[in-house]
Amino acid sequence: MELRITAGARAIAWSLLVIAVVANIAGYAFDLYARWGWFDKVLHPYTIGAITLALALVLYGRVLTGAPERRLLLILVMAAIGLSIGALWEVAEWGFDLFAPGNAIKGKDDTITDLIVDTLGALLAGAWASFLVVGNTSRQG
Repeated sequence: MELRITAGARAIAWSLLVIAVVANIAGYAFDLYARWGWFDKVLHPYTIGAITLALALVLYGRVLTGAPERRLLLILVMAAIGLSIGALWEVAEWGFDLFAPGNAIKGKDDTITDLIVDTLGALLAGAWASFLVVGNTSRQG
């Protein structure tokens, strides 16, 4: 069975990623993180999920294979990649605080809850990616 990812699935993934970038830029530019306490906890899983989904669709077939046979493995690998991105994001926030005015890191509770919601977003993106891989049983000749 040949596996493929539809153009529609790719368009959805890239659109979600663009929205995440715009929302993050708006969050910093308009101080939405300070204005709305929930903004950070909604944007973290969304952003990590969007990044993870886009990566899953880029990596699938190049590096990762076997989604229908090993769906749980694909979900967990993509979630691990997404969580790794979330951890690097937290390191970047810490580094940002060293050089820029403000307080991107609001303490260990904020960092841990960010990583928890990042994990949720990465797991959901991994699960969604595993269903976006479409099996094509027609034989090419």
